[in-house]
Amino acid sequence: MGSIDEIKERLDIVDVISSYIPLKKAGHNYKALCPFHSEKTPSFVVFPDTQTWHCFGACSTGGDVFNFVMRHENIEFGEALRLLAERAGVSLEPRREGAQAEAKLKDRLRKINALAAEYFHYLLLQSPQGALARDYLVKRGISEETRKRFRLGYARDDWEALGNHLTSKGYSWPDLQEAGLVVAREGGGYYDRFRGRLVFPIRDRGGYVVGFGARALDDSLPKYLNSSQTAIFDKSAVLYGIDQAKKAVREQGFAVIVEGYMDVLMAHQYGRNNVVASMGTALTEKQIRVIKKLSKKLVLALDADAAGDQATLRGLERAKETFDHRAVPVPTARGLIRYENQLDAEIRVATLPSGLDPDEVIKEDVATWDALIDQALPVVEYYLQAVISKFDLHSPKAKVAAAREVLPLIKEIGSAVERSHYLQKLARMLRVDERALQQEMQSKAMAQRSPQAAERYGRLSAQPGLTFGLERYMLLLLLKRPELLASMNALLDGLELEPLAGEDFGTVEERALFEFLSAHIAQHEGLDVDVLRQEVEASLGQALDSVLSLMESIAFLSDEQAELDASRCVLRLRESRLRRHSEKLGHLQQDARAQNDGDAVKQWGQMVNGLTRQLVRVQREEAAHTSLRSSRLETS
Repeated sequence: MGSIDEIKERLDIVDVISSYIPLKKAGHNYKALCPFHSEKTPSFVVFPDTQTWHCFGACSTGGDVFNFVMRHENIEFGEALRLLAERAGVSLEPRREGAQAEAKLKDRLRKINALAAEYFHYLLLQSPQGALARDYLVKRGISEETRKRFRLGYARDDWEALGNHLTSKGYSWPDLQEAGLVVAREGGGYYDRFRGRLVFPIRDRGGYVVGFGARALDDSLPKYLNSSQTAIFDKSAVLYGIDQAKKAVREQGFAVIVEGYMDVLMAHQYGRNNVVASMGTALTEKQIRVIKKLSKKLVLALDADAAGDQATLRGLERAKETFDHRAVPVPTARGLIRYENQLDAEIRVATLPSGLDPDEVIKEDVATWDALIDQALPVVEYYLQAVISKFDLHSPKAKVAAAREVLPLIKEIGSAVERSHYLQKLARMLRVDERALQQEMQSKAMAQRSPQAAERYGRLSAQPGLTFGLERYMLLLLLKRPELLASMNALLDGLELEPLAGEDFGTVEERALFEFLSAHIAQHEGLDVDVLRQEVEASLGQALDSVLSLMESIAFLSDEQAELDASRCVLRLRESRLRRHSEKLGHLQQDARAQNDGDAVKQWGQMVNGLTRQLVRVQREEAAHTSLRSSRLETS
């Protein structure tokens, strides 16, 4: 028996979930208000017989005990595995070579950082030397409560104060260097990285201190200094304040991204707890991935100077690369044509008053801040205005250049009504005829088309996935042709169905592996096996290797074969998922009838009807693909 099966056998899903939220018995099952969205009528159901859960409300998702813990704790599969293994008393052995040593290193670095954070915090609150930092915080309006909540600190203006303190706790100087806290001298020995500075401990989603930011309190340069990159700290992958903000982001349904530490502190001090900071850098793919686990909605509220605008534009480009998408060709702000994404997200940009940082706006009048966030522009509108502002629109050539940079972005918009709106807006901004812009957009679209060479169809298997199992075959197809994910989601979108998701997969490992691969596909243009093996969670390493070992078995598949099989696979996976949900709803209906609860019988019945309509659409589409498959076989 594997570790996952052993954990699921030892733990009861009702016991685990009831330790997070209150469950109420409802017939054979249990109900609750969904913890993942706001609702007044319980739609979250736990099924003891199948050891699964499902939200029949706005979330429309579900899974097993692993999926619940992953979602509730905002953690990856490997973290959930370790947490539940500890709860079940199951020992886990690292599956990848070197994973155990890596885990020990990360644990040691976290402990060192935690001690350093407490030392810095003590110096800020208690030491005479920390008075300079305390005075600075008073000047900036940061309360004592906020200082304690975020565990702000002070680094003494001493070359070895922190190093001596931590070595007295049993850690070596090389340990401290590995943690990014000290720097090796050329002639031998070490010295503290942070000296005479206000210190901001940087925590990950789970609340572990992974690094530090520090601000000079005099004219020293650089003004801000961060920990060096370590095994647990990557500045491009963390957001300051995420541990404090994650609950509010989920509850409010969106995150606000600012640039600086002080912006976050002031926002939280005034109760705006969904604010996090990119720490002065352009928003990165990794940072957006952190947010995406909590919400697909975000507002960028960066400084209103020229540098802020550029950072905003770079952040928007990163956002486009990261959220679930289907690829379409559009130019970047720099005019380079590449494949961009049609967003499955709502991204807005708040324009701040000139010369004011977010913390200054909040401190001066928090109502103004709220209004700016509420009035944040949709990403397309902000992008349009930001790009157009770069051109001198008195020049005909500049108008042409501006139009050619913006039109592909407008063409990307899925809604014809919204597309027409922005085309009219662009025409007014450029003071040109809208029909001319329409012609220009169409001509550019025609110019970008490239004919594809025809390929002869090879033999297709009668039933995709018959040999490997449907879920595993889908993973194989994605490894062979990662771009198929976009076309499969487009197929589901055409049927008014949700994109392919982990819930379409039957087992927890295959579900986690799909989510890992889909996230990797969204971040990279292709899939590199060596990179996959390096980045995969240790707990999924064996599952990935098992699938990769089958790749040679589908080497004969042509691209057309893979596309047809992928279409049928995604339809059959979705059909199975809909049948599972329909069966669960049927059980709920039976329980409601037994309890003479007419309202519940009607509620579950309406949901069954909705699922049935979806199922009919899927079955019709599957029949059409079966017919297409047969005709291809006959002509090949």
